[in-house]
Amino acid sequence: MNLFSNTLIFHSEVEAQLVAEQVYNCRLEGNILSCPIKEQRAVDLAISLSDVALPIVEGASCLLPFPKHERECQDDDAPQVYVACLSAYNNGKLHGMWIDCTQDADEIQDDIEWMLSWSPCHNYEACEEWAIHDFQNWYGIHIDEYESIEELAELAQILSEHGAAYAAYYEYDSSEASVEGFQEHYWGEYESEEDFVYDQLEQQGLIKNLEDMGIPSFYLNFEAIARDWFIDSYYSVEESYNKVYVFSRH
Repeated sequence: MNLFSNTLIFHSEVEAQLVAEQVYNCRLEGNILSCPIKEQRAVDLAISLSDVALPIVEGASCLLPFPKHERECQDDDAPQVYVACLSAYNNGKLHGMWIDCTQDADEIQDDIEWMLSWSPCHNYEACEEWAIHDFQNWYGIHIDEYESIEELAELAQILSEHGAAYAAYYEYDSSEASVEGFQEHYWGEYESEEDFVYDQLEQQGLIKNLEDMGIPSFYLNFEAIARDWFIDSYYSVEESYNKVYVFSRH
């Protein structure tokens, strides 16, 4: 079986044909219907509308198709992980689902256990082990295959609130990263380090004082000042050509 398709065995060719007529991108051979995983919800709906007997999923020991759409993450922007059943994987079967990590840790654990309960290997061996086989929407942060559920939940919730700025802070020193540390050290988003220097001097009134004395601000060497400040007091993380996140060192 192609790992990227579901193969359903119907009780008759007629039943398979009824379902196949309602779904695109499927291959019908007698009473066997093969369809891409992305079409699973459409197939489930077609089975329901056709009023046919539930088919057997090839390689599975239960009649019902894995209804992962009931719990699978539907938010395209949420930090999420694809968690796979290792018993199924080690037996040459692809079984898992995308899980929304902005949930509490116990809700993530519940989703994982629910996914394992539908494993095609569940009836003849224990399906307790799992691993993260893919991840998305983590702002460039790498997620380990065996990342702890608590860490996933905490990191996802922080990223949902602070986005790329926190990811930049986390990547700079993940061993020391914390919400409290981020809130204490984050100064903001700027076009450049020189832009940050100008903003700070302006807020302190120094730019206005110079202009009141007839000294234009362009006489100041913002590049040299920034170089001095960013040696000991601050550091920046470049997000793009004209965007940096600035943090204090102490």
